[in-house]
Amino acid sequence: MESIVVSCSNQEIVKKIQDVIERNFKGRFSLRFPPTDRAILDILDFETPELLIVNFSDSELDSTKIRDSIMQDSWLHNFGIIGLYNIEVDREETIIAENRDINLLTLVDFGRIRSHLGKSLEILDNNRRMIFQGFLADKLVNRMVGKFEIDNEDYLLIPIYGGILANFLVRYGKLESKDRFTVQMALSELLLNAIEHGNCGISYQEKTEWLATGASIDMLIEKRCEDPVIAAKKVLLNWKIGDKSCKFTISDEGEGFDVLAYHRTMKQESHERLHGRGILMAQLGGNKLVYNTKGNQVTLKVGLKEKIENPAPIGFSDQELIKVKEGDTLMYAGEYGDCIYYISSGEYVVYYLDNPVGIITPADIFMGEMSFLLGNTRSATVVARTDGQVIKIPRKNFVNVIKEYPQYSVFLLKILAQKLVRSNESIATGMSVGHR
Repeated sequence: MESIVVSCSNQEIVKKIQDVIERNFKGRFSLRFPPTDRAILDILDFETPELLIVNFSDSELDSTKIRDSIMQDSWLHNFGIIGLYNIEVDREETIIAENRDINLLTLVDFGRIRSHLGKSLEILDNNRRMIFQGFLADKLVNRMVGKFEIDNEDYLLIPIYGGILANFLVRYGKLESKDRFTVQMALSELLLNAIEHGNCGISYQEKTEWLATGASIDMLIEKRCEDPVIAAKKVLLNWKIGDKSCKFTISDEGEGFDVLAYHRTMKQESHERLHGRGILMAQLGGNKLVYNTKGNQVTLKVGLKEKIENPAPIGFSDQELIKVKEGDTLMYAGEYGDCIYYISSGEYVVYYLDNPVGIITPADIFMGEMSFLLGNTRSATVVARTDGQVIKIPRKNFVNVIKEYPQYSVFLLKILAQKLVRSNESIATGMSVGHR
């Protein structure tokens, strides 16, 4: 059963969260409510949960301490975060701005916990491998394709989808962490436009008049979706991630719009109006934005970095830094595993009995941990597929580091356990296919 850590002292909100888990996820998730800031940080350090729920409007527990701890050793704290807040006290924009450097996937106001928290957890649970594990390391093809199918009623959950993809690119070593928020917001804006103006057919004038009354746009969308034909429409987000770029294509089932007329209007009007800035914000998050002729499909192309140096963990900052060139061999099968490597950048091919069996990337965090922990010889040879950088940590140095940072050893064991689970799943899948 997966454990979710919750930073919240408000017992009314705690009860709402418990009700959601009991109703929708009984037997799948268990909740933990550490009572103090110190207790929360200890769990984050030593148990490295995959999901964290934070009440950003909490008067007793300090969310800034959590944020600062995450940023101090972000390689260790790579969990997904669902934020809760009191819409009558705090502004969503302020919370997002203050926490844009951490993996904040979505914000849910107190009044929508029962209706939207469960949906958020369902989305994250269905995509946990992409969020929390570097599962591309099993593949020899350095490309990934996939899609999300999104309902109109999930309008308020849109940031999760952009957050999942942006976070994956950061972990994969293809997007700088400072650009995570920009890409997330770009995708979110395009998805919101697809629901608002595409599927629901809300015009800019209608939206302007509606917002002028003080009502929220999601209320107008709910009103539109009372029509079963509109409610049944979907938005598709397709992605294709390659070596040097990724393409995100968003399609709606609406009538489309005059793209050229829109651009002419935006040139004439102020950027400070209530709406209509979605396309402009999306352009900031990518290199190229292209609509089809009808205006109901848009493709955002984002250039990926060939070489991003992930910062060294604090405890390993004084260890040997090795610049790797394409074709360099980092370890040989049969040699003693007397060191472990932290992967700062680059891609590395794993060879077993001279056959390529996988690719290791920064998403895997460490290299050579199995033989290192067991004190055995290496079972595979690893050759650099690209230029890169690793930190070499000899056994003695590692022992000294974990005396000061014991949480590192716990995290390393968790990584190893996850790889063993994935290996067992692959074996089980192969046996199942073989017996069909």
